[in-house]
Amino acid sequence: MRKLAVLPAALVAAAVVAAPAMAQVPETTFNSTAKISPKKAGTKKNPRGIQLTGSLTFRTITPGIEPPIVTGGDVLIAKGGVWGGGKYKTCSGAAMRKAQSTDVCNPKSIVGSGSGVAFADNVDAAPDVVFVNGGKSTLWAFTTLYNPALVQEPIQIKIKKQSGKWAYKASFRVPKVLQVIGGVPVTLRDFDYKIGGKFKLPGERKVTNASKYAPNLLATTSCPKSKKYPYQATAHYLYNTGQTASKPYNGTVACS
Repeated sequence: MRKLAVLPAALVAAAVVAAPAMAQVPETTFNSTAKISPKKAGTKKNPRGIQLTGSLTFRTITPGIEPPIVTGGDVLIAKGGVWGGGKYKTCSGAAMRKAQSTDVCNPKSIVGSGSGVAFADNVDAAPDVVFVNGGKSTLWAFTTLYNPALVQEPIQIKIKKQSGKWAYKASFRVPKVLQVIGGVPVTLRDFDYKIGGKFKLPGERKVTNASKYAPNLLATTSCPKSKKYPYQATAHYLYNTGQTASKPYNGTVACS
């Protein structure tokens, strides 16, 4: 079983690991797709609630280098989009962590779901995510990894208003307990998500309708002349060599 190379304070998201001066940072490709429904934008007086769906993919292309741990991410969101978490039911990360479940949360605070492929050695950790409203500045991603051991932990996504070109910045850092399990690094390859609107929670057949309880959790108030909202997503990596890197991706979301 592939074990994680020695990782000093680099496992702390804010830490910086010094790589050898001549060492080349491995290359990982990062791609993102996103769309909203409905595409027709609302107005400032009448925001239109939307569902956001998307996918993320990570592929390491440097020969002989293992895929990295994704330690966090930052997303810059264009003007014309509105986060309305402060208006609706919420749940705390502390409550979810103590219960090791989202069952303690008001059902009206459950606002999305996600699933993906993430390997621990050669075994898919099978990540499942339930998105939970945390209020006007927080969205929780309650994450469950099933392999090589069951680990459940809420990830805080901090949402902060911006000035200038961008309306919001959403930032998260992955807790160490989700980065390495039993000495084995967890490396994310693919992730699909839905926030707002209708969706199915992991392991359930029934459809959850977030828009019934939080219709304008995510909403639009205008659409640019280009008919596209720009966004910039940056993924942060930690390689088993101890090197760190960040990879930006510039994308757009169609609107009308």
